[in-house]
Amino acid sequence: MRRRLYFVLPNIKSAHAIMNELLLDRIDEGHIHFHAEKEQLLGDLPKANAVEKSDVIYSAMAGFLFGAVFGLFGGILAYLVPWWFGEVSLTVIPYCMVLGAIACAAWAAAVATAAPSYRIKLHKKQMEDGNILMIVSVPLGRLQVVRQRLLKTHPEATYSGVWPAEHILFP
Repeated sequence: MRRRLYFVLPNIKSAHAIMNELLLDRIDEGHIHFHAEKEQLLGDLPKANAVEKSDVIYSAMAGFLFGAVFGLFGGILAYLVPWWFGEVSLTVIPYCMVLGAIACAAWAAAVATAAPSYRIKLHKKQMEDGNILMIVSVPLGRLQVVRQRLLKTHPEATYSGVWPAEHILFP
């Protein structure tokens, strides 16, 4: 299980330095992404993908749930009004639920790619000022170590949180 660490960096030089340090710390390049207001300034740094820049996952899950519910209602309606399709068995209900869930999940995910993530919205003002948002996905067991090392060696980096949220089981 991985967690995403969010850091706001002041400039591209700092972003390159932290990228090199994370690579030396054996964090794969595929788990380090950067996002800026003007992405052409990032150069050869890995850019954030659509999943990190939008709420695709949440939207797809919500669409899946709503689609299943509407599919249930549609299946019940198709069963209760048999003159639409002729003789209909009860198996039409799960088929409608599956079809509705898949269709709504795909539609909701496609729509969500156009809207920015709430995590990105939190940093919009900072990115407009020329800062760079770094998103690092690290294993749960190394979360504290990586965060403390980055904060210690790069005081210019502003820690901005972790996703999914840290869970403290015992006070």
